[in-house]
Formats: sequence, structure tokens, C-alpha cells
Amino acid sequence: MAGNNVSHSKVHTRRRFMPNLQPTRVLTGKAWVKTTSCTRCIRTAAKQPR
Repeated sequence: MAGNNVSHSKVHTRRRFMPNLQPTRVLTGKAWVKTTSCTRCIRTAAKQPR
């Protein structure tokens, strides 16, 4: 996503919103795999029944 930084003098400059990626381990089948996932995906996966 993109947006604007707005200073005190109301000058707009472009900025980007980057995803919050974290290194995680995911259980796929019978093996753990290291991946980078966004924090929203980690929270959603924690709710899923195992």
C-alpha cells in the first residue's frame, strides 16, 4: 500500500506501508519448514484447529 507522510507544515511526501514479516516455523505434513509470514497470518494460523 502507499500513502503520504504529512509534516507539521502539511507538506505531503509519498511513503509505502510494508508488511510486518517475521521468521516463523510452519508444520507442513510431518516436517517443520522455516518461512517468513506476516503477523496477521501468524495470528490467523494460531486460531486454526490442529
